[in-house]
Amino acid sequence: MKSGPGTLVSVTRLASYEPAEVLHALRVCLAPLGGMEAFVRPGQRVLLKPNLLGPFPPDRAVTTHPSVLRATAILVREAGGLPFIGDSPAVGRLARVAQVTGVVPVVRETGASLLELEEPAEFEVPGHHVFPRLVLARCLRSVDVVISLPKLKTHAQMTLTAALKNQFGCVPGLRKSEWHFRLQERPWLAALLLDIHRVVRPSLAIMDAGTAMEGAGPSAGRPRWVGALIAGTDFAAVDTVACHLIGLDPMQVPTCVAARQQAFGQTELNCLQIVGPDWRSLGVADFEPPPRSNEVLQMLPLPGPVLQRLRRQLSPRPEIRPELCVRCGVCEERCPVVPSAIRPHAPRSRQIDDRRCIRCYCCHEFCPAHAIELRVPWPGRWLPLRGAAEVISRCLGWVAGLRGSRSPPR
Repeated sequence: MKSGPGTLVSVTRLASYEPAEVLHALRVCLAPLGGMEAFVRPGQRVLLKPNLLGPFPPDRAVTTHPSVLRATAILVREAGGLPFIGDSPAVGRLARVAQVTGVVPVVRETGASLLELEEPAEFEVPGHHVFPRLVLARCLRSVDVVISLPKLKTHAQMTLTAALKNQFGCVPGLRKSEWHFRLQERPWLAALLLDIHRVVRPSLAIMDAGTAMEGAGPSAGRPRWVGALIAGTDFAAVDTVACHLIGLDPMQVPTCVAARQQAFGQTELNCLQIVGPDWRSLGVADFEPPPRSNEVLQMLPLPGPVLQRLRRQLSPRPEIRPELCVRCGVCEERCPVVPSAIRPHAPRSRQIDDRRCIRCYCCHEFCPAHAIELRVPWPGRWLPLRGAAEVISRCLGWVAGLRGSRSPPR
């Protein structure tokens, strides 16, 4: 099926993660884009950037499935390229994460090399919207092509983690948490993700939408079979198609909103040329979104301090489940607040300092035991359901403009 003129996105049905099935499906998916040969020339060093959040087995749907990574590496080899598999995991070192996620057998079979994206270097950001320079992985300078292999998952803070967000893994180590602290408003964090994309310049996105994650993603949600591969060179368009597959409005995803505001790719479905089976036949009607966040606040023309206060009252709050907590300390280590706003070893009433918690949900995302829940307070549950944001916005129209175009936090 082909739908609409304009940006090309290829969608292919995936019956299973059986290696031969995935390899065939990926060939079919890339054919309308010119095949792997359109992106890789003989002798080029090719970075394959999967989502390797942490040491989670493939069946948990937290990380890019190794069969998708394997098929991509095989096609890179066939095109004459030299595949490197690289990421900076949020939890654990790459060698350990590669073992648990099933990447090590892929490396052995395909002859690919592991590339840990940890050594930092400063890069200029062409056409930046946040900062003119960013610290990313130095090894980005030593590769010729970057192919992004995102996993289709919900995300507690950013609603969806997909193609546009996948390059965040090129930020070395704990600097990811630092960015969460510096850019606590989702629009600024989304703009940063697009700036990272401008530096990394990935040539192709191949999204693993076989088993996706619904609910409390990006690590504590539930696996949900979607059965698709999605590929394209316009990452905003790939994310837009992914959103529609799971019944999500792209304008609820901060990265898609930022892309539309910056004219960074195509986010209008009717402006896409979608090649493959009718995407509606692959759609999941009752896909569960992440817990409600505070996107409703962005509609209100309020000054920053007022928004910050409302944000605390309406946003989901992290809470440690003692029966699941293994006291590993990852949440305390990765909390961007200094000193940490979460202390798993403290008495339960003092484990989370709610006054200092910035609602970045790093603790929820990085917890390997999924012991941190996001509980939505009753005002946060009520406000979006009543459409009260629009009402409040009209009543407070006289303060419009007070927020202005605030500069990003330094």
